Amino acid sequence: MKPLVYHTHGLAWLLVVLFSLSTAQGQSAGSGPITNIRVELDSERVKVLYDAVGITSRDSIYLLVESQSRGLLNVVTVTGDLGLSVVPGKNKTIYWDYRLDGLRIDDGIQVSIRLKRPYQRLALGGGPAYALLSVVAPGIGNIFVQPNHKVGLRPLLTGAYAGLLIYGLVQNARSNRAYDEYVVLLNDSDYAEANRLNHYYLAATWTAVALLLTDVTYTFLKGRKNEKQKQFAQTGVVMAYAGTIPSIGFQFRF
Repeated sequence: MKPLVYHTHGLAWLLVVLFSLSTAQGQSAGSGPITNIRVELDSERVKVLYDAVGITSRDSIYLLVESQSRGLLNVVTVTGDLGLSVVPGKNKTIYWDYRLDGLRIDDGIQVSIRLKRPYQRLALGGGPAYALLSVVAPGIGNIFVQPNHKVGLRPLLTGAYAGLLIYGLVQNARSNRAYDEYVVLLNDSDYAEANRLNHYYLAATWTAVALLLTDVTYTFLKGRKNEKQKQFAQTGVVMAYAGTIPSIGFQFRF
């Protein structure tokens, strides 16, 4: 590693980079796609090594460098294992020729490697608006919030809801006829029949309402979750590690 030497009015400062460390997060997070970041610095360029696991050719890797005193630096002349089509493996290398970018590094810097993944449209279902469709037809709106609009057994819910409503309406009509007969004939058996049929009506319709509310609630919550995941996917950043370069200055007089 080459030392950085600066001369000012007979005073020379030798900036020696003793070692490069990943942050505590980078050292402990061994399960992410980007791990084991190491940074080396000389008088011409920055060398960044890292391990990549579980990445695909559609993932894009890019480099960010932040100076302690100047903030985010304009990284232009970069080569190596970044951008698209980086294959998984260990000791991936990125070079940043900061001298060619007209910059110098005379203080500590922080290096971040970020992984941007494309938005997978079919990986998630629709949003919470599909809950309105479930109000009309329970089970149908639920299909559209599933990944790839998976159907499964959800149409059976629609059929059960419709069947319970129809059954309840039929029992209600029969109950009303039995009660009308009771009013005319004052027959206790007609009153008991009307009461029995009314219980069937209430049980069927309340079960249908419970199915409706359950499906609408689930569809709405699932849709909201999908929406949040889509917003996160569109930001692109799924993993970021930062490496800090500590430095020690030595003063020499000539």
